[in-house]
Amino acid sequence: MSNPEKTEQTAKERRQGELFRRLLAGITHNWGWKLGCLVAAIFLWGGLIMQDGNLVRSKVFNDVTISVLNEDTLLRNGYIVVSGLDSEALSGVRMRVDVPQRIYDTVQASNFNVRVDLGRIRGTGRQTLQVLTTNSSTYGTVTDLSVTTVDVEVEPYVTRSRIPVRVATTGRLQDGLYAAAATADPIYVAIAGPKSKVDNVARCVVPYDLSELPYFVGTERTALPFRLEDRQENEIPQDRITVSPLNTGIRIDTITVEQTFYAVSSLPVDILSLFTGAPAEGYKIASIDVDPSQVRVAFSEHTDTEAVESLHAATPADITGLSATRSFTVSLLRPTDAKYIGVTAVTLTVEIEPEASPEEAANDAAAEAENGV
Repeated sequence: MSNPEKTEQTAKERRQGELFRRLLAGITHNWGWKLGCLVAAIFLWGGLIMQDGNLVRSKVFNDVTISVLNEDTLLRNGYIVVSGLDSEALSGVRMRVDVPQRIYDTVQASNFNVRVDLGRIRGTGRQTLQVLTTNSSTYGTVTDLSVTTVDVEVEPYVTRSRIPVRVATTGRLQDGLYAAAATADPIYVAIAGPKSKVDNVARCVVPYDLSELPYFVGTERTALPFRLEDRQENEIPQDRITVSPLNTGIRIDTITVEQTFYAVSSLPVDILSLFTGAPAEGYKIASIDVDPSQVRVAFSEHTDTEAVESLHAATPADITGLSATRSFTVSLLRPTDAKYIGVTAVTLTVEIEPEASPEEAANDAAAEAENGV
């Protein structure tokens, strides 16, 4: 190589070396300033990305629940779903969506309205419903669902009215109480639901246990749960069945049982009121027996029970001319304001024996005197 060419190459290498040294010095000089600029650049880039509506990211939601729409519409159309919409079938869905970068952290599964529409059902039997979602430019697009269809079983939806309500009373009242018959409110109900169940309902039964009631005088109203029974008294499950008072359409889950309670007291039977007349001549009454001698009676709470001392006969037995022991059934006079009387008649037994002759009477008197009677 000639001298001029060699001199030119050396000068070029010298210039390149000087440029590299300046670049290295620029990089290694003032680290804090350069790092701050780098951070600012990153934030600026992130802000620009967030403002770009065309940039999307994939997001996965687990344990999404499918909502059910237009159940009322389905009932108006004369159908009802009897199975397939349980929580196990509608929950635990996995959903993947593409969402705009700017709302990635705030978007929720509810923004995509994962649902099935019962208003689309047009027949009975097994039906397959598509799982629907809502896509939008605001929240993004659903790209994948782990569950895309839901299978349901559909029956005709029917109604029946005037189903009788029966109060099934069990248990024993508190001592000292009498209760009038329990009544239900309402006495008839209307039911609606799947035809296979509704057609078998014969009655609505309200279990009513008297032993669970406290001592109470007056009218008591208690709201109690009920059950539906068929003609053989087998209970019919109430799921998918609505019960309502007639002509209201208001669903109820209890029925009111009303009952009035009265305090009970025992009154003696007035023996002298039970008979009239006298035995035949030469005979006398040796003894009188009444069964029962005490009768349970319940009065209204406003009655002055202290003024009622005993019970009397409605029609006394006539013992006129009796010469032998005889029993009678004597009806009792029901006291005013009495709500309950334990028995309406008593058995009266009148023991008759001959009267003693004068000689026998004298001998009896002497014997009593001798014995110190």
